[in-house]
Amino acid sequence: MHISHYAGLRRGSVAVTTGLIIIAAIAGCTSKAVQPTTTGGSELTTLTPGGGSDVDKITWNVFQGEPQTLDPFHAADYTPNMINSNMCESLLQQTPEFKIQPGLAKAYSNPDPLTWVYDLRDDVTFWDGKPMTADDVAYSLNQNLSDKTSFYNYLYANVSSVAKSGDHQVTVTLSKPDYLFNEEMASTAGVVVEKAFHEQAGKKFGSPDSGLMCTGPYKFTKWTQGQSITASRFDEYWNKDLKPKVKQIDFTFLTDDNAITSGLLAGQIDGTYNVPTSGAAQLKSSSAGKYFVGAAPLETSLVVANPDGALANADVRKALQMAIDWKGIGQTVYGGLGTPSKLQTTQSAFGFAKDELGQLADSIPSDGTPQIEKAKALLANVPADVKAKEISLVVPAQAETQQLGVSIKDSAEKIGLKFNLNVVPATGYSNYLYDPATRGSTDLLYTQFWSNIPNPLDWLASTAVTGGTFNQSGYNGIDDLHAQAIGTKDPAERAKLVVQAETKLNDEMTPMFPGVELRNDVWMNNRISGAPAAFDYVYYPWAAHLGGTS
Repeated sequence: MHISHYAGLRRGSVAVTTGLIIIAAIAGCTSKAVQPTTTGGSELTTLTPGGGSDVDKITWNVFQGEPQTLDPFHAADYTPNMINSNMCESLLQQTPEFKIQPGLAKAYSNPDPLTWVYDLRDDVTFWDGKPMTADDVAYSLNQNLSDKTSFYNYLYANVSSVAKSGDHQVTVTLSKPDYLFNEEMASTAGVVVEKAFHEQAGKKFGSPDSGLMCTGPYKFTKWTQGQSITASRFDEYWNKDLKPKVKQIDFTFLTDDNAITSGLLAGQIDGTYNVPTSGAAQLKSSSAGKYFVGAAPLETSLVVANPDGALANADVRKALQMAIDWKGIGQTVYGGLGTPSKLQTTQSAFGFAKDELGQLADSIPSDGTPQIEKAKALLANVPADVKAKEISLVVPAQAETQQLGVSIKDSAEKIGLKFNLNVVPATGYSNYLYDPATRGSTDLLYTQFWSNIPNPLDWLASTAVTGGTFNQSGYNGIDDLHAQAIGTKDPAERAKLVVQAETKLNDEMTPMFPGVELRNDVWMNNRISGAPAAFDYVYYPWAAHLGGTS
């Protein structure tokens, strides 16, 4: 099964722990550094000015609340990933510029289509002082390979074996060529933990009682349930180019917008990602801190959940998409941080197909503003009994999603479609995504999604391929193209296949509507600086950039 990231709500969020990647997912990204541009009056920033001095302690709020676990094999959501990204590392690493570079593996090779060889660094130690070995790496990858409950098991579908092949080398043998797998080693699919510690901790690994044993710049120190998780600087961290300046970080779990805003302004919280929309204006104008916006492979979208319902007709789907005011939603619902998407895959995840998918997107004549008359004209040829069916949309009961739902309902009714908006408790919303019995005959579902890595094949694996987490309708129209692309070595040929897949998805407007690509934002008070503004905090050791401004 393809697992990725239902990001739920970023503010006052649904407390869901599902896996890139939902709720990535992640792992998201473009292939070149983001150039400064403007959005909603704010310039896009990749890295904020670095902090130059040591700081004894800071408090950073994780906006989605307390995690259920920090076990990297079984946690994939904003909160656990935001914390784990500073503690547990992978074979490869995603950067704030959305590039993939060596991590715990200093090099890799693909000597034949069925083999990936990883040459490991020999200067890495775990927090307890034990060296990272090939045995630890092979053991960790085999957890994702053999444990069907791991969120990243699906990425090992083409893996036959993982084995130590040298003192500092591990070899992955495939059952068929897979040119997505290697890049996935920059996500938690490639995470490395200490074998002995993991075996001893068992199912308690990542719990408040057991904690973790990894190699990152911060080490697990304490989890005070209901209050905070504390991470301390690991002074023997191997990467001399990324030496953390903050000695201790307390990650707090506030989810109330007003409480977060007040805590930031009062200095009780030093920083947060995903600045509360309700407090953004006040925080932007405050002299107490600094506000930054960065790129993100993050999208709010609609999933076609029922292939046989009111949206079974392609022209009805296309007409509804034309009528939705995605541009207005990006401005009003998301405070100017949402930009309409033209393709199912968000622009920040175009990756190796950036140029080809960019050309395809440019060929689509839409800027996200509603095209009511064009939508009505398309519906004119649809049989009356088909148009008479009521379309149902389910959203969680939070301010942003309710505004989103009301806007979509209004758009549908403007073109003569019957529409029912069903607002359900936020805490139970994930059941609509993952439980067919709960979902029933619902036609559309809200989702917010981010991918594991900056690669359109990763995005499509979760949204448009059979078994994908966000392919509730069971759509299989691009399965063959996707499989062929994964097995194609040449990036240019692979990109052509991705373009064919995206073209088909756009023509059929299923199984996901292009929505709005969101920006990432971050606020820090004046005593610290350095947090990347780009959305890579779910896989990259972002806190190692933090430092004092004095």
